[in-house]
Amino acid sequence: MTTIDRLAAANLDELQTDLAARTGRGINATTAGIVLWAIFAALGAVIADDRILALFYVLGAGLLFPFSLVVAKVMKLDTFAKGNPIAPLAGLLGAVQILYIPLMIGALLVVPHMVPWFLAVLVGAHFLPYAWLFRSRAYVFASVSIPLAAGAVGWLLPDLARFAAPGAVVVLLAITTFLLARENRGR
Repeated sequence: MTTIDRLAAANLDELQTDLAARTGRGINATTAGIVLWAIFAALGAVIADDRILALFYVLGAGLLFPFSLVVAKVMKLDTFAKGNPIAPLAGLLGAVQILYIPLMIGALLVVPHMVPWFLAVLVGAHFLPYAWLFRSRAYVFASVSIPLAAGAVGWLLPDLARFAAPGAVVVLLAITTFLLARENRGR
């Protein structure tokens, strides 16, 4: 490893540490997610029409980011970590989910009863790059447990997926948030 490589690695480490500290490792998003997925679970228990429920999921998912900004403000987090050159990467990683909109619209139109667990799998899987970005085991946990739990519910209990999949996501996001809080305290 050359001197330049060592300096670049040290600088990246410092940038990741700064980003994790200023943003709270994105704990505002997991906290907002708990609320959103709890609402999805409640809606799944009271809305009988799969297409209407799926529409709530597809449209409701768009509320997560603005709600997470409100939560960040309450938590006094610097969501955008201005001045940190790798901060835009966190935004890009979150924005990748926008590319799944055609998939979710297709599911809404063709298999609306599967939308709750499809969205849960996508949400859980999107956490994996954050494990590297924030050097966080909590995000490894989320990226593995949420898709596995949502997939298991969707395959094994398809008639209950409308509220069981989001219920599982709530529990697993709560555990993830607890783990993130522990990581944040250990900075």
